[in-house]
Amino acid sequence: MTKTHLSPIDKTLEEKLFHALVAYFKNENYKLGLGVTDEGIEAVCKTLLYREEDISDAFQSWQVGEESILEEYHKEELEIIDYLHLISTELRKQFGQYATPVSIVRHILKSAGYAPTEHILNKKLIDPTCGSGAFLVEAARIYLSALKKAGKPIYRWYPMVISSLIGIDIDPIACFFARLNLSMLLAPAVLEFVAKNSVGKLNPLPVYCADTLQFFSDGKSQGYLYGLPKLSLKSRFNFVVGNPPYFKIKGLSDELKNIFSESIYGHPNAYGIFIHAGIEMLKKEGRLGFIVPRSMLSGLYFKNLRNFVEKNTSIREIVYISERKKIFEDVLHGTMILSLERGKNDNSSVNVTFAQSTRDIDTTSTIVHVDKDQVIQRLNGTTVWFIADSLGVYNIIDRIIREHPLLSGEEINCRAKTGQIVWNRVKPLLTVTPETNSLPLVWATDVGKFSFSFNRLGAVRPCYLKVKQKTESLIVRKPGILVQRITADEQPSRIVACIPEEFCKKEQKGYFVENHLNLIQQIGVKNIIDLYFLLGVLNSEIVEFFFRAMNGNTQVSATELNLLPIPIGKFEHEISKVAKLIPKSPARKKNLLDELNRLVAKAYSLNDKEQEFIKKFLSNRRGYDN
Repeated sequence: MTKTHLSPIDKTLEEKLFHALVAYFKNENYKLGLGVTDEGIEAVCKTLLYREEDISDAFQSWQVGEESILEEYHKEELEIIDYLHLISTELRKQFGQYATPVSIVRHILKSAGYAPTEHILNKKLIDPTCGSGAFLVEAARIYLSALKKAGKPIYRWYPMVISSLIGIDIDPIACFFARLNLSMLLAPAVLEFVAKNSVGKLNPLPVYCADTLQFFSDGKSQGYLYGLPKLSLKSRFNFVVGNPPYFKIKGLSDELKNIFSESIYGHPNAYGIFIHAGIEMLKKEGRLGFIVPRSMLSGLYFKNLRNFVEKNTSIREIVYISERKKIFEDVLHGTMILSLERGKNDNSSVNVTFAQSTRDIDTTSTIVHVDKDQVIQRLNGTTVWFIADSLGVYNIIDRIIREHPLLSGEEINCRAKTGQIVWNRVKPLLTVTPETNSLPLVWATDVGKFSFSFNRLGAVRPCYLKVKQKTESLIVRKPGILVQRITADEQPSRIVACIPEEFCKKEQKGYFVENHLNLIQQIGVKNIIDLYFLLGVLNSEIVEFFFRAMNGNTQVSATELNLLPIPIGKFEHEISKVAKLIPKSPARKKNLLDELNRLVAKAYSLNDKEQEFIKKFLSNRRGYDN
């Protein structure tokens, strides 16, 4: 095996875990009265834990106490020993590794139809990024329950379990811990098997250290696992479950780019590749259940992935988890559970589950059975997946899309684009004070809702950029709307936009826009739209409502802005007038905002009941305060 870049397992810890497992098996052997010898138990534990290829010849010291290593195991029904708690946050982030909460593991398996009934006994399940084995342990627990219900003798349980489950992970340490956790769960079944047969007939656990994606290389979707016969992953499994890694892949081989080309757009993220690979692993009517970031709902880089999913699967369930910060430690992106069935996409509806946290997925969460075509909306040649907690949201969204042109459409002829100055790429050209041949650099912190204040942070941030050959083409000279590019669900508004009119009048030579801002400008001279009308619409409750249902991450991307339906032809003058007054009349701001929202609602042809629905929707979102 090729040595990985991950930290090798500490020999001391390895030995502690081995001896702890031996003690655990001896105790189980005594309780069962099987009479397996101590030597036999040690041989069993070596077979279960070790694969020659995993054993490292270089070790690092881990901070692990001498107290009982396995004492935590039975605190909860599912508790596993997770090595990720022993390594640094930095290393976890680097490789996109995060421990999966118990509630999510259980829900994914349930959603995929993996239940303790006889029908799973001839089915195969794989976790292609198994980590410490959370999914494998719970799946094995369910499988054991099914064996018991089917009346299978205990000495047959172990070979049946290992013939039905496979775990693969690129990290040898993770594989070790996965085997450890499975070993403890399966201890009685293993001992019964050994007592009936012999240690020599005990096959190792099907947890392998390998790069899952490499099984799709050479065009044959085949590879080798430590001396095992050639193993094909394609179209082999009834269930694919897991928590794939989340990080942008740098240096993906041309071979793999070609294999996954149908789902790749721009810089591929590991989880997107694993969704594609997971679908390929499924048999027809097989089920996939992953927890993944919400960025795939609307992100530009995932448009091809969404098309691939829509083409090859039926979307059975999407669980939108509102809570961001407590799902995975030190991870701030939003997450969701995606449940797919491979085969013809003939389902007419999707189960959309809206949960505040992982704890209430199966208790107090809201489940909406919604028409597939309302979830998957086609906008300007691409699809966006809308996730909401009621049919009322979907009905309003659907009508807005059908009745109004998009921001980037021919009727409006505007375009949003991301600010082109990435500050750390132009550091030598940045200055705190204006210099000869320099122009202002506008940052996201300068932009508020209807308000603009250049150099809001003062001298702590350089706000001038020298004009050089490589920056000259990036100067903004035309009027436009500035929109913050990074906002979160918890913030009062996801759309924060302004027109820096007075600033532009002062800076006749132009200015630069930093990368954490979007800039909306008119394209050409045809169909000139009043930018203040557009500003009023963007900052309205209606667009806030629409965007929160549309967006799946912390980014307000230029792509998503371009896909916003805009109500032209109605109340444009009135909306523009109010939008101009708001920054100039702080004492009247609340009344003016109310008037703006009333006018924009009319422009969208929304009735009073729909307006009240939107207000209630927004008031239930944490932090919203227009």
